[in-house]
Amino acid sequence: MNRDEGAATRAVEPSIGPPDVAGALAAITPPPDVAAAFRAQGWWRADTFIDDLRRTAARHPRRTALVSHRPHRPVGRRDVVLDYARLAAYVERFAAALAALGIREGDPVAYQLPDRWETAALTLACMRLGAVAVPVLPTVRSRGLARILTASQARVCVVPDVWDGYPHAEALARIAAGLPWLRHQVVAAGTERAGAGAGTGRSDVPDGTVDFHDHFLRTAHERGPHGRRPPPSPGAADRICLMVTVMGVREDRYTTTLHTPNTLYANISGQDDRTGPGRRPGEVFFSALPLTSLASILYAVCWPLAVGGSGVYQELWSPDGCLDLLETAGVHQAYAAPAQWSEVLAAQLRRPRTPDSLRLVLSGGRTGTAAPLPAALADALGGAAVRMVWGAPELGMGTLTRGDTPAERDGASDGMPLAGLEVSPLLRGHGAHPEESVPLRVRGPSVCLATWAHGAPAPVATWEDAEGWVDTGDRGQPDGLGGIQVTARATTRTGGLFLVPVDRIERELRAHPGVREAVVLGHTDPDLGERPCAVVVPEAEDAPPGLLELREHLTARGVGEGFLPIRLELVGSLPRDDRGELLRDGLRAWLERLRPGMPRLDPRHEGPTGQ
Repeated sequence: MNRDEGAATRAVEPSIGPPDVAGALAAITPPPDVAAAFRAQGWWRADTFIDDLRRTAARHPRRTALVSHRPHRPVGRRDVVLDYARLAAYVERFAAALAALGIREGDPVAYQLPDRWETAALTLACMRLGAVAVPVLPTVRSRGLARILTASQARVCVVPDVWDGYPHAEALARIAAGLPWLRHQVVAAGTERAGAGAGTGRSDVPDGTVDFHDHFLRTAHERGPHGRRPPPSPGAADRICLMVTVMGVREDRYTTTLHTPNTLYANISGQDDRTGPGRRPGEVFFSALPLTSLASILYAVCWPLAVGGSGVYQELWSPDGCLDLLETAGVHQAYAAPAQWSEVLAAQLRRPRTPDSLRLVLSGGRTGTAAPLPAALADALGGAAVRMVWGAPELGMGTLTRGDTPAERDGASDGMPLAGLEVSPLLRGHGAHPEESVPLRVRGPSVCLATWAHGAPAPVATWEDAEGWVDTGDRGQPDGLGGIQVTARATTRTGGLFLVPVDRIERELRAHPGVREAVVLGHTDPDLGERPCAVVVPEAEDAPPGLLELREHLTARGVGEGFLPIRLELVGSLPRDDRGELLRDGLRAWLERLRPGMPRLDPRHEGPTGQ
């Protein structure tokens, strides 16, 4: 950890959060009439994904459950394959290992691990035990981790020793003193490092921490006093099992969405398009997003179990590695961010592969897909159907394009809502006119049961105060085809693969001596999808900072690679209203109109800036 990161960590040492997070989570349940209605439609059920795992393990124990690709290993040993019998056994072992650490039903368990089979097994072990999983994205640093651990009051936190050059174990140790509820720090020592200088050796687990390898993998807890545990108490399908932190907003406004096995299952049960993701038995799923993101938990952990299929994980992202996996693992459907698909397209054009099993490509989530990309991907990947997805942490997958309309090809539609999902722009009184853009509010079986703003005394139950409606923070309008077009992402959210903590990046930019004012916004790159752009008012017009200089400045202050701006615009001043509030929407529209080689105009008046 560099000096600035350490100082920032000490400056924000959290105070004790809400007195009883586990108790508050246990009190959140759906109204009986709502649950009955969703079950009657087949969107909810009494079982959980643990029941799916056990059924397939009993009927087809040797069927492949997970494929975990580890590129650092020697050729021929890079794919770790777990069948259903082994996965079920490891889930039992991990659940008993958590119980041995004092975790009980309803306790939160945080983990920040790479895309490996152990990450999926730990997610399922939390569900098996009735604990609440608190996944943390790999790009989150100590400041964000402290906020997440404070909001969740996680009893256990699992991190790698070092990953992507960042000392996660050291960072956790620094903040642990301010987290009195954190009983155990668990470290996956010897985790292979990403990036330059990657190594394969093991390092010692820091004193006072639990060795993940020894405690979870090597110790047969399932045979001891914590093994052979009964299943969670009745009603587990409707109890909170997952806390997903939405970090793409201002740091003092982080929010957690609270999901149950049934709100997750509704993403699958609501699939009634036979050419879409569907519910085809035995299919093989690949997700390029982190296994600690809601998208991958849904698409590469839960979905395969629900259909008795397989999940495929790539420990280190690379477009060539992705293409090789699609081919060798027999992947049927794959999900990635638009920026990743752009890289895959370029890699495929350089060296074509033949992923014969691939039938469906999904692109999107919180970011838009540039209009030319789907057609080019379909051609390059042997005619696989390419669909765009709009989704959010509040609901998972929200809409899906049909792949065959001019509006979709032109980027004027983000698709139809899943079965059972209501989206505000499509309802009378919520903005029924095609030209009207309104907040994208959602209601239905896949919507989280509650949201919890960090620092608030209690969560807000979805069906208690708002009749089931949740605001995603995005805006949209009808597309004229029965679906929606997303017209604006949440004001301060941006980023392709990861949501960028805009508030922090802006603050760190303003700390540069050559920057007077700075704003970070998302812009749609035709090749890379949505990426962060820094709009900067320089301190001196004759000596403005450059993009490389600002990226190096941010890196030195502990900002992760995935959060760095890839575009810089220099302006004389920022547009504001009469009250002095920044006009972000106008500035964003101005950015979208600019193209390389065009003269830069004043975002306030479209007049020359003199820059």
